[in-house]
Amino acid sequence: MKRHLNTCYRLVWNHITGAFVVASELARARGKRGGVAVALSLAAVTSLPVLAADIVVHPGETVNGGTLANHDNQIVFGTTNGMTISTGLEYGPDNEANTGGQWVQDGGTANKTTVTSGGLQRVNPGGSVSDTVISAGGGQSLQGRAVNTTLNGGEQWMHEGAIATGTVINDKGWQVVKPGTVATDTVVNTGAEGGPDAENGDTGQFVRGDAVRTTINKNGRQIVRAEGTANTTVVYAGGDQTVHGHALDTTLNGGYQYVHNGGTASDTVVNSDGWQIVKNGGVAGNTTVNQKGRLQVDAGGTATNVTLKQGGALVTSTAATVTGINRLGAFSVVEGKADNVVLENGGRLDVLTGHTATNTRVDDGGTLDVRNGGTATTVSMGNGSVLLADSGAAVSGTRSDGKAFSIGGGQADALMLEKGSSFTLNAGDTATDTTVNGGLFTARGGTLAGTTTLNNGAILTLSGKTVNNDTLTIREGDALLQGGSLTGNGSVEKSGSGTLTVSNTTLTQKAVNLNEGTLTLNDSTVTTDVIAQRGTALKLTGSTVLNGAIDPTNVTLASGATWNIPDNATVQSVVDDLSHAGQIHFTSTRTGKFVPATLKVKNLNGQNGTISLRVRPDMAQNNADRLVIDGGRATGKNHPEPGERRQQCVGAGDQR
Repeated sequence: MKRHLNTCYRLVWNHITGAFVVASELARARGKRGGVAVALSLAAVTSLPVLAADIVVHPGETVNGGTLANHDNQIVFGTTNGMTISTGLEYGPDNEANTGGQWVQDGGTANKTTVTSGGLQRVNPGGSVSDTVISAGGGQSLQGRAVNTTLNGGEQWMHEGAIATGTVINDKGWQVVKPGTVATDTVVNTGAEGGPDAENGDTGQFVRGDAVRTTINKNGRQIVRAEGTANTTVVYAGGDQTVHGHALDTTLNGGYQYVHNGGTASDTVVNSDGWQIVKNGGVAGNTTVNQKGRLQVDAGGTATNVTLKQGGALVTSTAATVTGINRLGAFSVVEGKADNVVLENGGRLDVLTGHTATNTRVDDGGTLDVRNGGTATTVSMGNGSVLLADSGAAVSGTRSDGKAFSIGGGQADALMLEKGSSFTLNAGDTATDTTVNGGLFTARGGTLAGTTTLNNGAILTLSGKTVNNDTLTIREGDALLQGGSLTGNGSVEKSGSGTLTVSNTTLTQKAVNLNEGTLTLNDSTVTTDVIAQRGTALKLTGSTVLNGAIDPTNVTLASGATWNIPDNATVQSVVDDLSHAGQIHFTSTRTGKFVPATLKVKNLNGQNGTISLRVRPDMAQNNADRLVIDGGRATGKNHPEPGERRQQCVGAGDQR
């Protein structure tokens, strides 16, 4: 028989006749949902274009193994085991125009099928499949029932009437649960690769129908759209659930739940490291927050009937609505008023401008933020608590040591700022007896009154001109004074073994008392005498200029630093060990009579530094400043030159 050009043939076993028949490669019952086999005679085939074969597995028949490729179509009324499908997605994922691949019909069953890239397994109403593995680029279109499907980058599209049980969604796999479908016992291991609350849209589980008993592991994400419902979901650390529809009985075992505008979450249990976030327009009811769990209710969000257990965290503001019970009893945040709120373990309450908070308890890890114009009364601050406020707020209560404190009317009294706390003193306001224990104190002008204490880790940041007429003391550890200017007739006292660093600051005080530890002046201008105790250290770094005497301590001058020794200092400058790479100048501040000054140094180590002394040749006696090496030694040489007013230490302290 003569063959037509470009025509090929396939022998197909006809179950009815019990013999092979010839079928065209492209012969297909296009659009026929029933999947009837097309068995053609040789004479009929010769006049048709090239078509693929439709292979029918009849009721009661079992086919074990085999591969579908090159547009083959297997229509299953019976049973198949171990088929591999590599064709069927000619028109793309979840496209009704696709007709190839494996079609499991009413009463048909397919077990342990492997769907590879480009492959399609379609399960029509009444059909069932089990243990299907779908790789990237492959898909399963489901209207019947699927059990234990594994999506290794592949996709499962559930159409109305479909039921999927035990689907496992691995790396970049995607299960689409459409309206009228049910997915039960799904395990989600992918979808959160884009970061927290990033709706990737084509990985993980996408729910517009019903998802029941879903487990979301690390990197997993379930997105519940407006018409979708998720019931009895467990979310582990690194996984999350995004809710635009309805979520019921979710348990957060370290995972996150985001309730968006229009979304509702009921009976959520937040365990250790879990986090429920209720966004603007979202609603949560009957949430239970256990120890180390966290409930966050954003402005415009609502959470009612909350049970906040001891050690659980509430994060919210007075622009949200939150009601429930905590270890103190009933609490509420309603219409700009917060009452009886407990903050601990990462909990936080923001009291906004014009809003109020009463009876707030702030324990270890809790934060109370009172904005300018906000009011918080009867506040109880515990150990490890954090207060954020400025002098425009109104706050009153007790500190962790039981002492009363207050902010109001531009006056702050007896504040204690623990690590993480921050207080801003506005221009024209006054802060009295402030203690900074590792917190941040910012002064935008204003006045420091009483004793301002900086302890280990404390930062005092100045912006503009701040006045200190009393005492600024550093008692223990390291502290930082930076920026702006500090003026007035007060004093700075450094105690303890740590370091006080003064950086980019203009400091003018009656005195600086260096009792213990180290004082570092960096890129600052300091006008005062430094009265020190032996065994302490003073370091001038950067472009620092010190105008005043030093008595006595170990001094280091960096190459860009300058020490001006005035002739009207209250004490004589006495230095134990001087390491000198900068400039030292004896300066005249008096008018009239010339008064020489003396610098006594026990040990001088010159490092290309310069020392300038004043000389009055017209005077017979006491006509020059003096540098005295007192009981120690100078590394270097001195070469006085007639008529010169300068002695210079060069090399290893050479003087000339």
